[in-house]
Amino acid sequence: MKKERKRNKTQSVRIRLNEEEAGMFKTKSKQYKNMSAMVRDAVYRFDETSTIRKIEAFQELTQLYKLYQVELSRLGGNFNQTVKRANQLAIGNELTTQYFEKILFPKVKPILSLLRQIKKRQDYIVKKINKL
Repeated sequence: MKKERKRNKTQSVRIRLNEEEAGMFKTKSKQYKNMSAMVRDAVYRFDETSTIRKIEAFQELTQLYKLYQVELSRLGGNFNQTVKRANQLAIGNELTTQYFEKILFPKVKPILSLLRQIKKRQDYIVKKINKL
């Protein structure tokens, strides 16, 4: 590949840029011998197959995320209904308040915390992905 790069350059390609793009090209080309060298390097490094695979993987991950988001919401709803019903039973003396407070609630609290942490991490990931 290096031998190919050292051959005489006889072909010229014209591109049109707006002022902002031209400024970006100039800034990024400072670490190269010239702007042409930067563009050639970018084209050599570009791998369309890899990019397509990354996009496909990203789309697959998005579908999986949506599935988990729906399932997590459903689980959270069911969990809230269960705890609400246990609380109602405790208030109606069908379930002892002591059982609810000493046995059930200590088991429920970490699960609720875990569900909230998962949701928070999912939101963080979505924000990060949206910045890409």
